[in-house]
Amino acid sequence: MLLRASVQAGQVGAAAKGQPWKIDEPARYVQADDIRERFAGLIGASGDDIAIQPAASYGVATAAKNLTAKPGERILVIEGQFPSNVYAWQRLAEKTGAVVSTVPWPGDGDWTQAVLDMIDDDVAIAALPPCHWTDGSLVDLEKIAPKLRDAGAVFLIDATQWVGAIPIDVKALRADYLVCAAYKWLLGPYGLSFMYASPHMQDGLPLEDHLFNHGGVDSITGGLGYPEGFTKGARRYDAGEYLSLITLPMIQVALKQLQEWTPARVSEAIAPITSRIAEGAEDLGFDIAPKAFRTPHILGIRRKDGFPADIAARLAAENVHVSSRGGAVRVSPHLCNDLKDADEFLMRIGAVLYKT
Repeated sequence: MLLRASVQAGQVGAAAKGQPWKIDEPARYVQADDIRERFAGLIGASGDDIAIQPAASYGVATAAKNLTAKPGERILVIEGQFPSNVYAWQRLAEKTGAVVSTVPWPGDGDWTQAVLDMIDDDVAIAALPPCHWTDGSLVDLEKIAPKLRDAGAVFLIDATQWVGAIPIDVKALRADYLVCAAYKWLLGPYGLSFMYASPHMQDGLPLEDHLFNHGGVDSITGGLGYPEGFTKGARRYDAGEYLSLITLPMIQVALKQLQEWTPARVSEAIAPITSRIAEGAEDLGFDIAPKAFRTPHILGIRRKDGFPADIAARLAAENVHVSSRGGAVRVSPHLCNDLKDADEFLMRIGAVLYKT
């Protein structure tokens, strides 16, 4: 989902490339740093801690490049975790002799306890989300983080399904890294993501070396040198050509709006809608995670015998748009929805599945 204002900003940016001599190059750096600050404000960090990248997978790969583990040590993930936060750890395990240790899907829906039960001194790295991407099931990082610290584990958070909808504080969690794609709850475009690197993780090597993470345009203005030093802070992890005329203006507009709304108010507004859907779904005979293990912004609906493979398409034909993920119908309302939409959704999913 995009704001109308973001769409307009992207269109203006695309048109600007048609007259490149009019582009204000210094202003693009200022814009990028404004965006860093605004995203940082959503996670309790500073702008110097933020890298601008094309995808969450890029941020995970950047972290993995700078981490290691001993043979037999464990890299902790959860079952069904999004592939972008798994593949890089598999490669690291193959390289080092470590083991990717997968927390099995809990039968009672309590991911938090399931993760806690798997943490010991052998865990070198934990790469976790705050909720499961398929159904929004809670992974309570506030309870998990202290045990990871005690174990001495590096902690990476994939917060793509969280930032913008619910508050999070990387300093309180003492996270080493956080990655977040822009196209979900940040209401941004595809092809854009952010990476938080804590100050003690800002001396690593980037995935790529380019003009922008070695001083930017200023580094070649007076000559054709190749500076060895990196740009300040987490900027060394920026992707090449990150100064997009299209995606940066789009996300800047979205971040301004999110700061005005605040994630806390967003989740408070959405929670009654997901609660109404959860109650109605149970009345229809569907399986819903216990309330204590649910998040307010994403709801996973399951059925004992499973849903038809084409459930998303059948609902789309009724102008109901959901995602089918991991056997669940994933419902993600936003501020454009209300309780009437929740009731309408329940009526239509019931009609689609139970019509004779």
